Amino acid sequence: MNTKFLMTIAFLFFLSWRKAADSFLLFCALFAAGLCVCVFIYRMENTHSVIDEKTE
Repeated sequence: MNTKFLMTIAFLFFLSWRKAADSFLLFCALFAAGLCVCVFIYRMENTHSVIDEKTE
């Protein structure tokens, strides 16, 4: 997933929660924000790994 896309979704859910005051929308906003953080950390850790494969 793209982190910018996830942050956009989280922001839209947050704005919807502010308008409707529905706890489900707040849950969706927090879940999307948490998922964005997890994707960011995962990509940060895995950019330095290099796979060596022997081709015969």
